[in-house]
Amino acid sequence: MARMQRAGGEDRLSALPDATLTRVLSHLPTDQSVRTSMLSRRWRRVFAAVPVVDIRNGTTAVSVGIDLSNGTTTVGAALKVSGALLSRDGAAPIRTFRVAGFIGRPSNALIDQWIATAVFAGAETLDLDLTQGGTGMPLCQHTNTRYERPKYDFYGLNFYTVPRRLLTHAALRHLRLGNCELRLPKHVETLTLGSLETLSLRRVDASEEALRRLVSACPRLAAMTLEECRWVRSIRVQPTALRLRAFTLRCCHEATDVFVNAPFLRSLDYKGSVPDPLSLTNWGAIEALAMDICETVSYCPKDSPKIWEVVAMVERCTSLKSLRLSAQPTPPFFPYRAWLPGLTRLELRGPFRNNLHITGLIGIVKNTPNLEVLTLTLVIDTSQPDQASSNKKIVVSKDMLSAQIKCFSSTLRRIHLVGYSGQEAQRRLVKFLLRKATCADEMCVSFAASVAQGSEAQTLLVKETMSWWRNPLIKINFTR
Repeated sequence: MARMQRAGGEDRLSALPDATLTRVLSHLPTDQSVRTSMLSRRWRRVFAAVPVVDIRNGTTAVSVGIDLSNGTTTVGAALKVSGALLSRDGAAPIRTFRVAGFIGRPSNALIDQWIATAVFAGAETLDLDLTQGGTGMPLCQHTNTRYERPKYDFYGLNFYTVPRRLLTHAALRHLRLGNCELRLPKHVETLTLGSLETLSLRRVDASEEALRRLVSACPRLAAMTLEECRWVRSIRVQPTALRLRAFTLRCCHEATDVFVNAPFLRSLDYKGSVPDPLSLTNWGAIEALAMDICETVSYCPKDSPKIWEVVAMVERCTSLKSLRLSAQPTPPFFPYRAWLPGLTRLELRGPFRNNLHITGLIGIVKNTPNLEVLTLTLVIDTSQPDQASSNKKIVVSKDMLSAQIKCFSSTLRRIHLVGYSGQEAQRRLVKFLLRKATCADEMCVSFAASVAQGSEAQTLLVKETMSWWRNPLIKINFTR
């Protein structure tokens, strides 16, 4: 910038007022916004008034390392947080305080100081994720992760106890906690969270009574998330949450009684076993449903009656506009045949192994006459090798091609294929969609990580897909 000024150029960016510059910098992580102080004297203290502290870099908590090969210094995340708070303008507010991604947790006293500083500065959003490991590895025993590695998380060890001053911060609007312990004040009247709109608890140790009191103290609560809370057995969301519009329950496998009485609830996101304990008072008002069954459920009704419990849950949502179904390792949604005339967005996630799965997809879309966007996330079937380099001709059966699918010829506009690896069933699926979706404007194909950028396998898959292209109105995009 100094060179530009010496050359007679105008530095329009530095000429902007401080309020504008701090707003721009508030969209950057804190360590990046601090680096702007080296641009010029004009920028030296601009970062100190940025109303956001956002440090999520996954480094160790307190270490400082020096790389002798290039002279760079690595500063621990906890030191970055403390440094960011100490270097701030004392008169400047903090609107968002977001800290996550530690490898090793700082001391409780240090975290208490951070929260006290953020609360004193009027923080409206507080995101404190102390999940061990830095990557937030899922702990669900039904997922494809190393379940045994972070066992200490399940037994309440090394949890951070949330200070009471945070639960009495009236200006707080968004609260997200991870790997924390909730101990509420004894008197309900001391809970002053009247402005809280979003509450997210991940791996939080809290009793049913504590959760009930916490929700009751949030009359403006609009979105609530509970994830991997192993100790929760019963969840009761009562009419005090009149504004609740979105509820997410993910991998709380110990919960046996979940009751949500929210008249304005419109969005439900559920991940877990077959949802026996889930009970709502207004299933018919749900407009967006996401359901991920993370236990082994056979898609054949004769083999497992659990599939009908899944189907019944979807059928109760008669006002659906958006539906996302996912399961591992076997998708249970293929026998689904409910009539959903209002559905405009459909996303299915799972392995497409054979013609039966494609036939199941046909059965679903035949009952969605107004579908506009179809997203298929293709999970790689490890029991089958990739067929990207195979010369085997892909044949789509006459029964599939003769199926009468109204949305494919009238309303469908976009098709998204995510994780395309070139397995035989996937290739047959792509050929079927290109032949039948005659009114679509765009098909976006995103390759799986196993298909390297610019590789021979990717080239073969692109050429093969384009050879099936018959409708010039469809634009095909290939991405990573």
